[in-house]
Amino acid sequence: MANYLQASSNREQLSVQDYSKETIEAGIVHLGVGAFHRAHQAVYIDRLLAHDGQQNWGITGVNIRPQDSQAFARFVEQKGEYVLKTMAADGETKYEHIRSIVQQIDGAQEPEKVDSTLADAKTQLVTSTVTEGGYYLDENRRLMLEHPAIKADIAGARNTLYAFLYAGLKLRSETSKAKITLLCCDNLRHNGELLETGLMQFLEAKQDSVLAQWVRQNVSFPCSMVDRITPKPSQKHVDDVRSRFGIDDHMTVMGEDFIQWVVEDKFAGKKPSLDLVGVQFVQDVVPFEEAKIRILNAGHTCVTYQAALKGLTYFDEAMRDEELKQYFTDFILQDSIPAIGDSVVDLPAYFDIIAQRFSNANIGDTVERICTDGYAKFPIFVFPTLEGAYRNGRIPKKTIQGIAGWFVFIQLSNQGKLKTPYHEPNKASLTAFSNDEAGIQAFATDRFLWGNVPTEYPDFVTELTKAIQTTMANYA
Repeated sequence: MANYLQASSNREQLSVQDYSKETIEAGIVHLGVGAFHRAHQAVYIDRLLAHDGQQNWGITGVNIRPQDSQAFARFVEQKGEYVLKTMAADGETKYEHIRSIVQQIDGAQEPEKVDSTLADAKTQLVTSTVTEGGYYLDENRRLMLEHPAIKADIAGARNTLYAFLYAGLKLRSETSKAKITLLCCDNLRHNGELLETGLMQFLEAKQDSVLAQWVRQNVSFPCSMVDRITPKPSQKHVDDVRSRFGIDDHMTVMGEDFIQWVVEDKFAGKKPSLDLVGVQFVQDVVPFEEAKIRILNAGHTCVTYQAALKGLTYFDEAMRDEELKQYFTDFILQDSIPAIGDSVVDLPAYFDIIAQRFSNANIGDTVERICTDGYAKFPIFVFPTLEGAYRNGRIPKKTIQGIAGWFVFIQLSNQGKLKTPYHEPNKASLTAFSNDEAGIQAFATDRFLWGNVPTEYPDFVTELTKAIQTTMANYA
């Protein structure tokens, strides 16, 4: 991969940023080098490195999961370089050679290397994408101290990002003592606050009050909002890059042409000048976060289970199904936007952009991928609209229809009647949701999913039960 461009054919079709990799110094550590990071933050940094005076913002990519070590080994072999394939709705396709991940460490194999990199004063920023479930917080933002992974990490193991941050920050506090920013890039509301509250509870459980005090004085946790639809990596894009450029790139990643990153301007150490490449630094990320979570993420979540019930494979097919397209429009315009209320974001215009992005057939984003992890997604993405509508004195019928679709999907999935597999890490939490009156009642009153809505607004339970019966009659 070192002679990437020299060895490739059709070089003029593969764009590359104008910097020499040899001159780049790593100033960022990224935990969790998945497809999203490689199609998002790594791309912004790649563009930044081409600007004057920004050569100290290269990325050290860190794998923290043993189950990802094999794939990561291939990434190391490729020296952290890969091709990003960007596909627009009109079919326009671009290829970029991304080189910003200048160092790679498999933390699952060499945790002490991660520690020394986190302790190094040159490291000014730690970013993370470990998925929603990687923070181990319950609905009250309490760290799940009884979770086997957390329990083991408190005893000294290395399963979660907290264990890596703990060891690295401890060494930093004892050596370079330099201030540092921890920037969560996962798709969670108030993600910086969640990372901070999780880490501080972990330090408390470790009974390390000295480090906790140091963190309070030297570490900041800005919130951020990230956006780019990035499907699961696919062999067809690897094959495309091989045939087009003669490059054997197993790490090819594909994304849509839309990309957005909004960051709270709260840096403890040095701040990369990401505004040079289109990142928005703002005082308050919340309005941007709310728009994305309640329109894009909730839209995805409420439509996808209904798409699965219809036997659709790709999400863009749902946007060409008249019934589902209308449902999505009604859900956003009748429930979601009114529940958000006033916003600095132009919500109707944002909705139009999302509808267009969802219709991009080139993305090939699967219904199966979006159906994954429903139990974690509904409280984060859909609950705010549900609660907001009731607080405004309205019954959110379209939201309830989306929730009913998920319940019926669970039932038919359990019965083996659907072609879409259901990947649910919290499967045990669904056991009470049986296909009978008691199961529907348990589902409709589940506090983790719906908070106080069932007790404060009993209409919700009645409406949801009716919606489940209607949906079941249509699909069972």
